[in-house]
Amino acid sequence: MSRLPQKVRDALRERAEGCCELCGVPANNAHHRKNRSQGGRNELSNLLLLCGSGTTGCHGFVTTEPRISKRLGWTVRRISEPADIAVWRFDLREERRVLVYLDDAGFVVGVEEGETA
Repeated sequence: MSRLPQKVRDALRERAEGCCELCGVPANNAHHRKNRSQGGRNELSNLLLLCGSGTTGCHGFVTTEPRISKRLGWTVRRISEPADIAVWRFDLREERRVLVYLDDAGFVVGVEEGETA
């Protein structure tokens, strides 16, 4: 996560409670849902904290399985805004993945509940 501004890095770790947002294990790698080369920014709606690297763990899976990753919101198309695309994210309290929207203030909003988590 060295390329992220410290403020964004801290907010991402806080939102994820230091755990992978796909599987729940301790994590320390930021994943851009919309690649920076495609105009993706260092904003919380565009970032997921993942375990592994670009070739291992959940980060490796997201990188090597683009069709699945797009379907689950872990990556988004160049023409999309990440805040507008729901993402399946591991919820530590429920111990399962839930469908949510991420915003740039660090909030997680459940799709079905419409409540802030």
